[in-house]
Amino acid sequence: KDFTVGTLLSSFVNLSMVGVEMVLPLYLQDLMGHSPFESGLTMLPGALLIGLMSPVTGRLFDQYGIRNLAITGFAILTLGNLPFIFLSATTPEILVVFLYAVRMFGISLVLMTTITNAMNAIPVSEFSHGTAANNTFRQIASSMVTAVMISILSNVTKAHLPGHALKSSAPLLYANRAFEATLHGYSATFLFATLFSVAGLCLDLTLKPTRR
Repeated sequence: KDFTVGTLLSSFVNLSMVGVEMVLPLYLQDLMGHSPFESGLTMLPGALLIGLMSPVTGRLFDQYGIRNLAITGFAILTLGNLPFIFLSATTPEILVVFLYAVRMFGISLVLMTTITNAMNAIPVSEFSHGTAANNTFRQIASSMVTAVMISILSNVTKAHLPGHALKSSAPLLYANRAFEATLHGYSATFLFATLFSVAGLCLDLTLKPTRR
């Protein structure tokens, strides 16, 4: 059970991380007009933060165990995800940088610790099989969520697009409504990513309050 729960938790946080990492650059380029280089710089502080936090979270895991760490990490991840649902073209870039860094801070608390906790639950002789199962499950889930999130983005956007007749009769109005439709698509996609962090937060409650 501990191995299964740990694998699921690591998959949930990986899904939330990969999904937003894929969609956020598209949002920055399509709606805010950034270049690919600029959108990459916007995400750089969060990427550096997760690297700097890795040794710290290892010590926290040894001291407090997985339950408190996982609950805290998924709670921060959820709080960091929620504002992305309400992003607009006028959202300050510094706010996007800050929110993404908050997300990555929460991810840093649970990404490797949940994997470690899962591996601690099985005998040493089964480590090779456990590692293969954990990695395979996370990679397959990440591939699936990429396709699902792109589908949500395109389908929600398409559903909110105005009729083509408006494009010829009132092109400016059509452009504004098409822009709003794209915003709806990104909001739905970020909401879908947030659901994984909420699911992980609920699953954390089944963990044992032990220290390792």
